[in-house]
Amino acid sequence: MLPYVPALLSDWRPTHGDERHMRVEGSLAFVDISGFTKLTERLARRGNVGAEEMSDLLDATFAALLTAAREEGADLVKWGGDAVLLLFSGAGHASRACRAAYDMRATLRTVGTLRTSSGTVTLRMSVGVHSAPFDFYLVGDPAHHRELLVVGPPVSRTALMESIAAAGQVVVSDETAALLAPRTYRSGSQQGSHVLRTRPGPSTGAPWPVGAPVGVTVGATVDDERLLHQYLPDAVRRHVLAEQGEAEHRSVAVAFVRFQGTDELTRESGVSAVAEALDQVVRNVQTATHEHGVTFFETDIDRDGGKIMLVAGAPRSSGRDEERMLRAVRTVMDRAGVLRLRIGVNRGNVFAGDFGPAFRRTYSIKGDAVNLAARVMGRAGDGDVLATAATLQRSPTRFETRPLEPFLVKGKTQPVWAARVGAVLSSDDGPHSASPFVGRQDELALLRSALHGAVRGAGRAVEVVGEAGIGKSRLVAQALAAVPEVQVLVGTGGQYDATTPYFPFRTVLRNALGLARDTGRDETAERLRDVVSR
Repeated sequence: MLPYVPALLSDWRPTHGDERHMRVEGSLAFVDISGFTKLTERLARRGNVGAEEMSDLLDATFAALLTAAREEGADLVKWGGDAVLLLFSGAGHASRACRAAYDMRATLRTVGTLRTSSGTVTLRMSVGVHSAPFDFYLVGDPAHHRELLVVGPPVSRTALMESIAAAGQVVVSDETAALLAPRTYRSGSQQGSHVLRTRPGPSTGAPWPVGAPVGVTVGATVDDERLLHQYLPDAVRRHVLAEQGEAEHRSVAVAFVRFQGTDELTRESGVSAVAEALDQVVRNVQTATHEHGVTFFETDIDRDGGKIMLVAGAPRSSGRDEERMLRAVRTVMDRAGVLRLRIGVNRGNVFAGDFGPAFRRTYSIKGDAVNLAARVMGRAGDGDVLATAATLQRSPTRFETRPLEPFLVKGKTQPVWAARVGAVLSSDDGPHSASPFVGRQDELALLRSALHGAVRGAGRAVEVVGEAGIGKSRLVAQALAAVPEVQVLVGTGGQYDATTPYFPFRTVLRNALGLARDTGRDETAERLRDVVSR
């Protein structure tokens, strides 16, 4: 099970007096691979057969790339969609990071032309490298898992270097270039950046042990079970422990939660304040995903913060994935703390499965649905929850929404329809069948007796219990039809509202008072006072 966690976690040594923080002097290489989107779109047409082919291609490609990086002592600290974040520390970390990037690019030129059953796809790579002391944080509720995050100005600078790099380029910062021989690089397109020209030679000093990632002593063993239970999210941990199956083609809802503000907080308040803010964000997301049956999937770096990816529908689906996701992210935003949040949600088909070489693996989902969720998040402002129309249409729960003007995003020829998502309005399980009602005579008689008793002033409560789809709502509707002269007020709830006291009565009271769904607090209170006084 060790391949599923970074080697850094086996040698966690807190610094600055906070158990959640560790500072590591080294170089980060942010490696982004383009071309997988086109590959997934083509193989998606083949369903699970395409999923198996996709899994084989990913295994072979990443095995070759990560083997090249491992030769230079890389520790893969983050998988991020089609990107990986590699940490190099110890002697000659800048030279080793650049050699690894150079060798990975050379390897991709050999293995990156993928001939598939749906045509040929060519992969390209861009890399950003920065050298500095990096702040790592281990945060979250241990009852769920502890999440490894790396944030701060040096991380933002790493991401900037990668964004400057064109396809096929390795771009390094001033700080990294200062640790390399001048002949190995030339000036980049932006100030403070340099493009790697040649493969850096070995640094002076003791050679680095081949294939030895930082943080793990050669030949050492680590308690696999402890690492898994501490550092993998609940659903992913259960999937790994259950022995991974074959790759699948699944329908899912995907969300990205972007948090920002860590750079200024680091400079002004220090690492303990950042640790507290990150812990708050991760615990918030853990609680919301647990409440609504959504998977806390993975985290990735971003400028001035990071991203948390959430999935409903993988590794397992509990049904109503879009509804559960929308409720979860709305809960996250409603409980936002110190750091600024913005969220994007989408749904669609993806490839899901385990991939990577034997020494470093991950459970991942890939597909256009994931990419579009990230693009939608990119359109969100601080405090916004944006969801595509396709996601909202499939949710039985209705939310306050404000449609956006259709917009174009990279990789799409047609405009994207999306809306800002606000508070929950109601749950709607859809219309009842118009076919004749047959059977359930004993139950129907009991309900009608209770209704007639209520008309005479003898109120009762009746609980109707049964499996999903068995006809509970239809039975109640049939009973109510027997007393057309009685005003009936309906309030709806569900498993998501069980922790909110009196939730169903909000709708009941609003209907009784003749209030619209969007009536504000002040008007509601005034109307209630008027009715009570009369």
